[in-house]
Amino acid sequence: MSWMREQLEALARAVVALRRSQSFVALVRARAWTRRHPLITGTLLFAMLPALGYGLGWLLAPAQHPAAEVAAAPLVEASPVAEPQAPPDEPLDVVEGVLRSGETLSSRLREQGVSDAVIDTIVTQMRPVFDFRYARPGDRYWLGRDQNRAPVLFRYARPTVERYVLRREGDGFVATRFEPGIELRVVRLDGVVSTSLYDAIGALGENPQLSLDFAQIFAWDVDFARALPGDEFSMVYERRFLIEDEREAYIGPGRILAARYSNARDDHAAVYFETSESRGGYYRRDGSSVERQFLRAPLKYSRISSRYSLNRLHPVMKVRRPHPAIDYAAPRGTPVWSVADGRVIFRGVLGGLGKTVKVRHTNGYVTYYGHLSRFARGLQPGERILQQQVLGYVGATGIATGPHLDYRVKHHGRYVNPAEIETPAGDPIPEPLRARFEVTWSRYSETLDPADPLRVATQEAL
Repeated sequence: MSWMREQLEALARAVVALRRSQSFVALVRARAWTRRHPLITGTLLFAMLPALGYGLGWLLAPAQHPAAEVAAAPLVEASPVAEPQAPPDEPLDVVEGVLRSGETLSSRLREQGVSDAVIDTIVTQMRPVFDFRYARPGDRYWLGRDQNRAPVLFRYARPTVERYVLRREGDGFVATRFEPGIELRVVRLDGVVSTSLYDAIGALGENPQLSLDFAQIFAWDVDFARALPGDEFSMVYERRFLIEDEREAYIGPGRILAARYSNARDDHAAVYFETSESRGGYYRRDGSSVERQFLRAPLKYSRISSRYSLNRLHPVMKVRRPHPAIDYAAPRGTPVWSVADGRVIFRGVLGGLGKTVKVRHTNGYVTYYGHLSRFARGLQPGERILQQQVLGYVGATGIATGPHLDYRVKHHGRYVNPAEIETPAGDPIPEPLRARFEVTWSRYSETLDPADPLRVATQEAL
């Protein structure tokens, strides 16, 4: 009987471990025990049959950790507008830190001596407002516990403006997402391209995202992959500052309000203007929209390896024949996007072009994207796509000497030179809004002049 008692106790410990940890290891141990002792297992199950229903209910019920009992009350998510009230005046045992690469919140807190029960409470009660599976290095946390080591207040801050708070209230917890104060300061930035627009803006100490936003404004007029040394740029834009605990920190650029780009051939300028509430775009001096039906290029490329020609020597076949396309050399795997809104009419292998996507657009245009290494996930014929939506990735399928994109355009069934396409612009400023637009343009036109000194002012002052 003592032997059977020991085996029963071993089984009980395995079940308790399974219930507490919900771990795979505990499950394997319990199953291994039953396989080694089938006779005892069958006898025990028969003897315990009357209580089996109750036992299963107990086993499947959530574990009631001592510190988690106060979490039984329904969770209430407060409005994400302002930070909740300050911590209570009672002295708290504080644990805080920053997540490092390869760490999770659970592993970090466990290293700092926080019990699994408290960690489980935090993770479970915060789940309606934040899933810790998406925690990243650089996230900061602050945990306050009472004298019994039960959680009272938990704060979690991401490198962005996301802030989360879990605080104990009565017999439950309240989880809240809020954003601290953001102050916008309007400044001007200008410079000269030496290698690329991206490098030039980065060299001025600004976030690289600003160069992407700037390039997007003139994407219909300027091919920034071919930006030349000496090209000049200037812009008026918002800088976003996080104001928290009487401290401020720059968190990145906001909206570009006005932009100018000058090269040896053209001078492009545009300002942001809202034609209706929360709906705006960029417009030129004459009120026309900078947006056009077609972008200048369907990818970020290294160089043009072959241009549109009616009599080109084929690099593989060594015969002269028309090449109604532009070949963009780029590293294998470079994303390729649609130059305009349209509908996919072909996705597959097209002779010497290899893996190809064809897109039909309005006004009789069809664009081809050839030699792709693979297609965008889920892309199918008949799908409606948007301008700059990824179609596939650069490769060398078909007849090709190396990775590049074969980009060609048909207009009403005939090939045309993609570099010479002039498609219509978007809708201009409505006439009833022209006077207000003139005021907006005048506000920024002198500020964009590179001869002016760098200005820092409030949005209203500009």
